[in-house]
Amino acid sequence: MIGEAVLYAASRATHSAIENVSRRLTWGAIGAAFLLAAMVLALIAAYMVAEPKLGALRAVALLAGACAAVGIVSLSVPWMIEKVEERRRAQASPASTAVTAVDQETKEAVDHFGALQLVGTAFLFGLGAARRLRR
Repeated sequence: MIGEAVLYAASRATHSAIENVSRRLTWGAIGAAFLLAAMVLALIAAYMVAEPKLGALRAVALLAGACAAVGIVSLSVPWMIEKVEERRRAQASPASTAVTAVDQETKEAVDHFGALQLVGTAFLFGLGAARRLRR
């Protein structure tokens, strides 16, 4: 039981780290794709400079600028998400943050282990702590 509790705690700690990395990679890939599209369209626009028709050049230049803007915004999305999360954490009191975290972890532990096994593990942890205090 205690081994399963340790494995559960380790999986919970690594889950959030993997989630943050995957979010950064996803938005980074989206941003890189739009910046690549902007580069291709900018090359097409440079080619079309030689063309005597200015209407097509303006259209391609506009598309290249729009792709570049979308790419830059996509690359800044993880930073914006982090800022919003920091503001939420700053506004919440430490007590309510702790209560929310404990409540969420308890619900997830019960869902993972089941109520009976969780109570048994907590009892064994408490018994071990009581023995150490008694010494």
